[in-house]
Amino acid sequence: MRRQLRRLDRVAATGPSLHRAARPRRTTGPLLPGLLISGILAGLVMLHDPGMTGYRFRQLVDHLTGNDDGSYAFVNTTAGGDPLGWDHCKPIHYVVNPAGAPKEWEQIIRGGIAVVTEASGFDFQYDGTSADRSFAQRVGDSSTPPPVLIAWADSDEVPSLEGSTAGIGGSSPGRVDGRLQYITGMVVLDTFTYDRMDARGDEKSEELILAHELGHVLGLDHVDDVGELMNAEYVGQDGFGPGDREGLRRLHDLPCG
Repeated sequence: MRRQLRRLDRVAATGPSLHRAARPRRTTGPLLPGLLISGILAGLVMLHDPGMTGYRFRQLVDHLTGNDDGSYAFVNTTAGGDPLGWDHCKPIHYVVNPAGAPKEWEQIIRGGIAVVTEASGFDFQYDGTSADRSFAQRVGDSSTPPPVLIAWADSDEVPSLEGSTAGIGGSSPGRVDGRLQYITGMVVLDTFTYDRMDARGDEKSEELILAHELGHVLGLDHVDDVGELMNAEYVGQDGFGPGDREGLRRLHDLPCG
């Protein structure tokens, strides 16, 4: 299996060059040559992050020294250096819009949610299907925020999916009892990419792409360490790595409320 993946990786490397984005983008390697997953936040609130430099520095040191503990980074941190995350004492509600999804979308959703739940300890609660396609904005009142939306679309509907982008994911913060935390979010997966994987029967990659984007929803950013699922390239990782898990632990350890 490993030999086959390395061979496919060499084949992919000889293919067309990849489009460069302003932010690091998640490229797929052996299993999805030429495809990308972006960690950008589509239409979501971004915060100025004075504490991020320290995390980036740690990420660089870990990468250069080969730290076996892996590396992690957060999308946003507070002025005090704490990551911005969700209230782990409450379930994260989510809905799925299956329009344009593969036939086995329910299995993909269950598999991706199971991967991120096991690694993070967060409780995801399925609230059913939805016709919601409000991709441009995912905000709401802090007292009654909309659930996280998971959906499929193409680049005509979501321009951020143009080219080889396979998905986008992120969250929006709000103030709850005076504390800033994530209150809603979304994942949008590229219909064409999932159709290709579905035709190959590559359900595992479909689940891990979803898990990666849900990692962004929880608050993890891309890292350089190729052993982590939150690396910007998908090169056959079989799940969240040690750095991913440490970052998820820190997000889960944030105080409730």
